[in-house]
Amino acid sequence: MINENDITFIYTVGGHDVHYDNMARSIQSVKDQSSGGYNFLVLEFGNKLKSSDNVEVINLPDAIDFDSGKKVGYLIWKHKYIGALKVKTKYGVYVDSDTVMAYNNIVGLCKAIEDGFGVCRHFWVPDIENYRAKACTQETIQQFLEVKETLGLQDYDPFFAGGVFLFRNNEKNQEVMRKVLEYYDDYYSSKEYVRSITDELFLAAALKQCQADVKVVSGALNHCTMGDQFMPMAIDEESGALFGRNSFESQWAPITFLHCDISRRDPSEEYTGSRKRLVKKHFGMVEVD
Repeated sequence: MINENDITFIYTVGGHDVHYDNMARSIQSVKDQSSGGYNFLVLEFGNKLKSSDNVEVINLPDAIDFDSGKKVGYLIWKHKYIGALKVKTKYGVYVDSDTVMAYNNIVGLCKAIEDGFGVCRHFWVPDIENYRAKACTQETIQQFLEVKETLGLQDYDPFFAGGVFLFRNNEKNQEVMRKVLEYYDDYYSSKEYVRSITDELFLAAALKQCQADVKVVSGALNHCTMGDQFMPMAIDEESGALFGRNSFESQWAPITFLHCDISRRDPSEEYTGSRKRLVKKHFGMVEVD
């Protein structure tokens, strides 16, 4: 039997205050939807936060230099997997800080993945070939092709969204996390960030290399809120909940997390009527008449 006490949500945060605001909103949205049993693990690149109640904070003030003027996002992404290795409960759920929970089906999803690694295909680039065609530039294509070959990836291999994923905390999945970190260290030990070489690329390779028990879940796990042209969204008449899917999927499912940095854009701008009101409600945005 699985309950909320068996699950830890993992976050990383640091830098500008908006990221702390986003994470606080995300954690509160999970708490609001739950019975109070979930655990939280926060890797903070600073000393602003302290552990309290069921929120454990690991302060890492020297891990990232936000004043360097260099790209540091890829170092934040790396710490997803460091955090995953520190989970003590039966299941871990990594969540980007700029998300809000719309529907609490996490216990059910953990039951569904059993001992596996639950991920959804990326809404925009669902396989390696799509990633090459859409995410690579003239400046980065050669580096991407070299990394692709080194990692043993093929065009048809799936590409997964790294914004939300869940896993059974076992040796096999810990091996996946360690493999991602190994790829990170091998590639970035002597260079700065290269656009198109992301943690999601390393994750796709690690899941393949480690022969992980990959359980592909609906894109509704991590909905981008960018409009139906990217990810369809509907309201379920019976429950009144937001449902979604990837555009290449046929099955609808409850949207677990809505994903948007509201300091950069309005997540409701592509919607009207009840969908717009629900998106705003989940993000805690005041409705303006």
